[in-house]
Amino acid sequence: MRSERVDEVLLVKYLLGDLTEQEQVHLENRAFADANHLDRLEAAEADLIDAYVRGQLSQAERRGFERQFLTSPSRRNKVEFARALARVASESRAVRLPTAWQTLLSVVRGWSPAVHVAAGLATVVFVAGGSWLIVQNTAMRSRVTVLEAQRRDLEIREQELRHELAVHSQQQSPTRVGVLPPVVASLVFSPGLTRAETRVEQLVLNPSVQIAHVEIQLESRDDYPRFRVELRKRSGDDVLTQGNLPKRRTTVGYSVSFDVPESALLPGEYELALKGLLDDQSVQDVAHYYFSVQGH
Repeated sequence: MRSERVDEVLLVKYLLGDLTEQEQVHLENRAFADANHLDRLEAAEADLIDAYVRGQLSQAERRGFERQFLTSPSRRNKVEFARALARVASESRAVRLPTAWQTLLSVVRGWSPAVHVAAGLATVVFVAGGSWLIVQNTAMRSRVTVLEAQRRDLEIREQELRHELAVHSQQQSPTRVGVLPPVVASLVFSPGLTRAETRVEQLVLNPSVQIAHVEIQLESRDDYPRFRVELRKRSGDDVLTQGNLPKRRTTVGYSVSFDVPESALLPGEYELALKGLLDDQSVQDVAHYYFSVQGH
């Protein structure tokens, strides 16, 4: 038992990047050669993700998790899905069903006829409650499926934008022959993880790109009538500010989008601040996003 606990500690340290290079190589070789050890590694990974999304990690463990574990796109997808699943599960009520049927039947046999009638009514209520539970569980599974589909929609968002641009180009009128539409590069910020400074998106600008289209997927709590974006370099130099931006409905919720001229984006690191504008003209900080520009 003590050996298993030591293994669990080593597995967590491995996932958080706290092992030496020699220890990491030894653990990976063992997992490759031993299927049981690989299963324990995957179980430790699932437990670590669950503890992270539930806020059960210490501050040092959380920093190590975000620095080491979230560098993998597949792991980030697992964290996003675990967070969505935990949110759906928290909205469902757990119902405990009695299991000692034999004991219950022996007690029922001694009841009076009037009590039997009352028990019959209680049974009807119980069966109805069980049916409600089944319906609720089915609805929860359906919502999880919808969340997974929404995650896939985010991944193909850029492809859809490129397709729309191609269709628009083909529909140009004869009087505009020879006038080509601008080439657009897209950058999409999804909710949750992209708001952490440890997550740095990349925007690649090819020589033909003229405009960068930036889309920010909003969370449910981002309920403001209008928004403002402030784009600056990580060094502090201001690049662009746009205000009075409306939110628009998409297949996955609401988003705010704006365009940036290619000439304003030199290679380097950038910070994007999203602010909410209230009807009384006050401004509220919503989130900060980080990305790097490559190309030119």
